[in-house]
Amino acid sequence: MGDWWSYGLADFLLFSPRVYYRLFETLNTTWGLAVTAALIAGMVASGLAMRRGYRGNRVVLILLAMIWGWVTAGFLWQYYQPINWVIPYFIPAFIVEAGFMVMFAVRRMPLRFGWRGDFSSVAGAALLLIAIIGFPFAGLIEGRGLIQAELFGSAADPTAIGTLGFILLARGTWRWLLLPVPLVWCVMASAILWVMDQNIALLPLIAVWLTVLGGWMDQKNGVTRKPVLDTGGAD
Repeated sequence: MGDWWSYGLADFLLFSPRVYYRLFETLNTTWGLAVTAALIAGMVASGLAMRRGYRGNRVVLILLAMIWGWVTAGFLWQYYQPINWVIPYFIPAFIVEAGFMVMFAVRRMPLRFGWRGDFSSVAGAALLLIAIIGFPFAGLIEGRGLIQAELFGSAADPTAIGTLGFILLARGTWRWLLLPVPLVWCVMASAILWVMDQNIALLPLIAVWLTVLGGWMDQKNGVTRKPVLDTGGAD
């Protein structure tokens, strides 16, 4: 016990990069239809969140809740939990995150998504691009095939990054309830990828930085985040 200071982060990692990326290969080949459906759902939600006029808010939230539920059951519980001792602590948090999204969806005034042209909107759009396009294809640079791609909607890392993008695109003070889980996950994911010597470790950190900066800019500029009253056909 006296040598605890001699341990590094790598000593707590019980799997190799080869084992880690085999998880996504197995997930993508075994659950190809579900993985594709989740990716399409994420792309639809992204398109709705980027629209002006704040329409489709409940659809965005329900799609995100379904995605987080699928990531929890399909990836974390079934594949990642057996090799990473930290995951059992995150599974309840992921369930709570999905529950918050459902709660916001059923409220009379749900979170309002839409392009506003401010820094948060730009940062949110950038995070969605990183999550849906950048993260999966970054593996090609590191020599992995597309079959091992981490896809938004099924893999936890790009899903967390993309969710931060949705939060930045949203209006409503209560949106910050959705922030802790994906933010903490991105920090942990970056640490794991860094220990495995993966250049992609920078992307979750960029997501954290953009989210914190976007929130700070909103507070500094006094941007109101109160959603407008619910009107017929607005969602």
